[in-house]
Amino acid sequence: MKKHFVLIGTVYIFVPEMKTKMAGRPKIYDEEKALDKAIEVFWVNGYENTSTENLLKAMGIGKGSFYLAYKDGKQELFEKSMKRFFTKYALGFLEYLKTVDNPIEAIKSYYYTMADIESMFSINGCYFSNTVVQVQDRELKKIAGKHIERIAEAFTEALFKAKKNGFINFEMSEEFLSLYLTNLWHGLNITRNLEKDQKKLIELIDSHFKIFE
Repeated sequence: MKKHFVLIGTVYIFVPEMKTKMAGRPKIYDEEKALDKAIEVFWVNGYENTSTENLLKAMGIGKGSFYLAYKDGKQELFEKSMKRFFTKYALGFLEYLKTVDNPIEAIKSYYYTMADIESMFSINGCYFSNTVVQVQDRELKKIAGKHIERIAEAFTEALFKAKKNGFINFEMSEEFLSLYLTNLWHGLNITRNLEKDQKKLIELIDSHFKIFE
């Protein structure tokens, strides 16, 4: 029996090709929901420690459907999960930044998620930073790094816009500021494992943002 794979929007439809007419409906699942389930597994266990069986169970699909949708298996799924993660957790915020005159408090609030003991960022760490540090595959590291750079560049653009409009003042090049913000994020991803006092983590973040005062 052959299977045809059809993508309509974000919904995958698997239509079996039968020589004889067969009753029943094609199996349908929402890719975004499936990716969200995969993210939960990857985020808790890490890429290296996540098995295909873990993913199949969480996503609620069979092995045949899995490899039909993700021909390169776990690696392809993880690449798509990173893109989905960026869209779900970062993109909306970055678009919002473009609308504010002084982005300092908004950007600080983004970093505060790493200090919030109830936040998944605090519990499991940053999805992208974890990938850069823990995953062996160079291509996956590169993709994760690009997502982090994109966030840092958006922050940098917003801060330089605020400086130009007279809301804040600082002496840094765009390249250095982007590196500064990226380093702070990576550092918090490590420090939140060592320091569980939310107040101290917030104070640490605030101290790094004093350069804009």
